[in-house]
Amino acid sequence: MQNNNFVLLTALQLSGGKKPKRWQYEYGLNLLARYINQRKVMGLDVTGLMDEYREAFRKLN
Repeated sequence: MQNNNFVLLTALQLSGGKKPKRWQYEYGLNLLARYINQRKVMGLDVTGLMDEYREAFRKLN
């Protein structure tokens, strides 16, 4: 996962900068999914965000 991936950054924040646990990655993934859905509802571009989501989803599963 890239260093600037939203899911990774969220997990790192939740872990206080330590190695994130699986639930922290999953929380970040769910947060990103909700953010993407809201952007779709508003008609905003989600292309780059979808790439980040796919990358994080593959890493977690």
